[in-house]
Amino acid sequence: MAVDRATDIRRIITGALLVAILAVALWARGYLLFILILVVAALGLWEFYSLFWGRNGRVPSRVCAIVLGWLMLWLTWRNRPQDALVCLGAGFVLAALSFLFRWDVVEEDNAFSASGVFMVGLAYIPLLLLPATYLSTLKLVFVIAAVAISDTCAYFVGTRFGHHKLWPRVSPNKSSEGAIGSLVGCVIFCAVYGEIYGAASWWAFALLGVAVNAFAQLGDLFESALKRSVHVKDSGSLLPGHGGVLDRADSFLFAMPMVAVVDQWYSFF
Repeated sequence: MAVDRATDIRRIITGALLVAILAVALWARGYLLFILILVVAALGLWEFYSLFWGRNGRVPSRVCAIVLGWLMLWLTWRNRPQDALVCLGAGFVLAALSFLFRWDVVEEDNAFSASGVFMVGLAYIPLLLLPATYLSTLKLVFVIAAVAISDTCAYFVGTRFGHHKLWPRVSPNKSSEGAIGSLVGCVIFCAVYGEIYGAASWWAFALLGVAVNAFAQLGDLFESALKRSVHVKDSGSLLPGHGGVLDRADSFLFAMPMVAVVDQWYSFF
């Protein structure tokens, strides 16, 4: 029990610091928020590639991916999303060239795997982060808070009441009770947030909360499967009590693009 309490305390302190950093960045907007997005993208990419290439493997490929990811984010921030997709295409061309030359020299059976990992990293992190560069503060706070409440409810409900495994092979520590607590907490928050700040009805926000929670849990499970596939517990150790940046951002990466797409078709705010 002492270990659990210590973990909870570290988790709460780290969470409070993250909330403070996010609050300042969202209040200031502009370059401060953009720099925070770049930092998250770079750290997330580094952790992702570390899962497959080791802590310091293929550094030139990592740097190239970070530069391309930053260009994608900067171009979208400058209202040129079409050029951001060109950068993603450029990444594919570079990955293809790397595969061709590597296979030609050593003829490895798995020569394409490194190129595939390179492209998945670009699509998984900077591409899914693009909406963070243009969504309003009201919408960003909504997504961030909804995901954070989902994760927090899942953790504390699952820790104290979880008895039935949700998907043992993918994530042995996640419980069905935690997933239900996550859903309930997210839906309640979204309904209340919509009633206060939204242009749509509270029940529309409640339905949106169901979708946000579904995508958030999907993102969490996806990252858990990645870690399980390479036999690691956390993507990193930068955030005490939380693991790595990717461990903290995995749900957000899936939920935010969904909200951005829905926002194009239905006016919630």
